[in-house]
Amino acid sequence: MNNLNSPDSQNSSTIPVVWTRISATVAREYSDLASQAFLDAGCNGVQIEDTRLEDRGEDAAFLETEQVVVTSYIEREDREIEARVQAALAEYSVPATTETEIIDAPDWSTSWRENFPVLHIGKFVIAPTWEEFSEGDEMVIRLDPGLAFGTGQHPTTQMCLELLSERASTLAGKTLLDVGCGSGVISIAAAKMGAQVSASDYDPHCIEATRENAALNNVEIEIREAAGLDWFEGDSEIVIANLMSDLLISLASELARVTRSTLIVSGISSPRADDVQAALENAGFEKLEKREQDGEQRGEILERWTAFVFARAEEPEA
Repeated sequence: MNNLNSPDSQNSSTIPVVWTRISATVAREYSDLASQAFLDAGCNGVQIEDTRLEDRGEDAAFLETEQVVVTSYIEREDREIEARVQAALAEYSVPATTETEIIDAPDWSTSWRENFPVLHIGKFVIAPTWEEFSEGDEMVIRLDPGLAFGTGQHPTTQMCLELLSERASTLAGKTLLDVGCGSGVISIAAAKMGAQVSASDYDPHCIEATRENAALNNVEIEIREAAGLDWFEGDSEIVIANLMSDLLISLASELARVTRSTLIVSGISSPRADDVQAALENAGFEKLEKREQDGEQRGEILERWTAFVFARAEEPEA
């Protein structure tokens, strides 16, 4: 998608109360002419939707569409814009279906927070920083999502937290390595249960978010910006890796090197579960538990995600 001008890209302090949205659906070969027609009609910029997301769990691709939707947002109520756009499209001989909508602008500065409700997962409560929440029997994790992945919303993270929660009584004093820490929620959960936590991620936004969220929760975590595990010397009693299947497979031998006792892996779309299991068993792990959870419904496809708990075996298979 090309986004040249849309309301959510504007500074919240200048967002008007009412917008007019005008869109035209045209054949792909007319997209450039249609965009010019919008500009001729007085639109300041356009948004072009010319792909669709084909998403099957971990594997996603943007595919070109035969029909293209050209959209523009006017920073006021403009009930004549559709007529002007239609006239400009006719000048360029562009066949199109147009649609106009007058929309009330929400408060974009805070409305995104609706996507991050308080979550109860096992012994944990994940409470965003802006929520009022009293700590009870559950262990509260304060979180500011920032730009990092992994705020507890996704089934793969939830399964990791559930598996940690079930091991709460045995974590105190244990060493734990979180590979692909995202927002730091798994590392923070482990640290709150008394584990000595090291964490890594290749994304600097994740490193920053983990540091800030660790400080919010008054826990200490060793954090390293790194791809792979070359940086980690020695081993850890527990390793958690919430990564995509291909990464887990490619890191199997390194995960075996750094795991002393227990490995928890997630981030696996269920069709890839057997591949991941085979790679880790070949690297020297023994499966203790397999867990699955449904994700989003995408058209006719229901996502399903898998997590495993492995024990470190003595010797890898030949």
